[in-house]
Amino acid sequence: RSESISRICAIGRMTLSTKILLTITCQNLVSKDWMSKSDPICVVYERAADGAKQEVGRTEWIKDCKDPVFQTRIDVDYFFEKKQRLVFDVRDVDDPKKVLDGDEIGSIECTLSKIIGSVKGKLTDKLKHSNGKETGSITIMSEEQGGRDKDVMYVEMRGVKLANKDGFMGKSDPYVKLIKLRKDGDTVEVYRSEAIDNDLNPKWKPFTVSMKDLCNGKQDEKFKLECWDEDPATKDDMIGWIETTFNELAEKKTVGLNDRPGGSTKEPGSIAVDRIHIIRYPTLYDYISNGCELTVSVAIDFTMSNGDPADPNSLHYIQPDGSLNQYEQAMIGVGEILVEYDQDKKIAVYGFGGVVAGHSEASHCFPLNGNINKPEVDDVAGLLAAYRSAISSTKLYGPTNFAPVIQQTIMHARECKKQAYHVLLILTDGDITDKQETIKAIVQASHEPMSVIIVGVGEETFEEMVMLDGDNGRLVDESGKASDRDIVQFVPFVSAKSKEDLASKVLGELPAQLLKYMCKHQRVPASWANSPYVLPGGDWAKSL
Repeated sequence: RSESISRICAIGRMTLSTKILLTITCQNLVSKDWMSKSDPICVVYERAADGAKQEVGRTEWIKDCKDPVFQTRIDVDYFFEKKQRLVFDVRDVDDPKKVLDGDEIGSIECTLSKIIGSVKGKLTDKLKHSNGKETGSITIMSEEQGGRDKDVMYVEMRGVKLANKDGFMGKSDPYVKLIKLRKDGDTVEVYRSEAIDNDLNPKWKPFTVSMKDLCNGKQDEKFKLECWDEDPATKDDMIGWIETTFNELAEKKTVGLNDRPGGSTKEPGSIAVDRIHIIRYPTLYDYISNGCELTVSVAIDFTMSNGDPADPNSLHYIQPDGSLNQYEQAMIGVGEILVEYDQDKKIAVYGFGGVVAGHSEASHCFPLNGNINKPEVDDVAGLLAAYRSAISSTKLYGPTNFAPVIQQTIMHARECKKQAYHVLLILTDGDITDKQETIKAIVQASHEPMSVIIVGVGEETFEEMVMLDGDNGRLVDESGKASDRDIVQFVPFVSAKSKEDLASKVLGELPAQLLKYMCKHQRVPASWANSPYVLPGGDWAKSL
């Protein structure tokens, strides 16, 4: 198995974008026609950062229907690291060629990530007219397009009472072939096993076959299994054959062979399947759309190197005109993307390196809302409000220690009862002073379902942060323990051209980090329960 996975692991590498198909249905639409029901159509737009809309696609037009189930699906490109706002505009039209001339029924606007992050990748919401009135409901179901051409069938099989083709002087030397049945009538040999000498009950070595090559990736599409007797001196003899499917082999476990065409063998024997499953390469969508949430924690640097918050030159200066400082831009740019994958949209927010009001010493992990047992705030707006409140009441001090906030997130990850992957966003203006303690904490964290994202604010060189990133090799702590995987991504704020560019740089490695953890710990997507799918081995996960 490991050999086959190594052979094709390169095609399993994670990419940030994928194709998503959206299926749209509406329920209980208001009627815009006097004597009949509405004739609805749904047009889907993507809204750009400047507010402009561009059409992505539209459904077919259905006449006289208040509960349309649209057959035309909308194809969209999904980018994990981007905030993609979609508008679903349902209209009652008399002529499908003049959609914009039709009457508005209602619309919704939401992010693509919200749809994917909803239970089973399905979002239901109320449609609203521009006058604010509810006009029915809309359900949007997402489905990842393609991506299953890498499925691999793993099989352990043996022959049972195979016919002897070598007469009284010996026994058959059986081997099996798996053959693709093409639609044009031709056949293609996809796999041939080793031959086992003088054995009518042979057990062949386990093998893997590409599902795409064998049966076009379909579990119910037939292929041919042939059993042969190897005879190097003359000509190989067919023992028997059968046309079967993956599903049949998985269900029956034993299938009887048919005699070769024109043959006279009454009992050619059987093929028994001891083990069969499909090695499936998971995607981020598999986890996110099936209940795995991304929980977000933010840790903010309150050390004095940031400068007095009352000074306009300070990195923590709150602009009177409402414009955002670098800390605020970073927390919003990254937070507003990640929070869409958390059902309750709660963000745990901490400070480090500051002296909290009423205390005399610096703390290196204090909740900005003052509640260590419940440090979460509501959504990105709550995060921004907690930060601005803390800046006005917390004394900047030092030093810059990361280990306590990393340990806090480790504890949270271990205590979490739901399937979740935890992301710690650290915003800092300088290098760390607890280097060895931080490395030790990261090594520990690499065994947990979590990643650490560091954004460097200001103009420092951040040499220690580059070292923590781990792109040049695994981190090793003072005791010699190495990190289980790379979980740190560091990006200087000044390297980003925009808020969107920062998010793209910061979140670039997160999908692969999540998949590495899930595969290594054999945590399958919820939808794979009671299915033939298993995760690939560690060789593939390491290749991400």
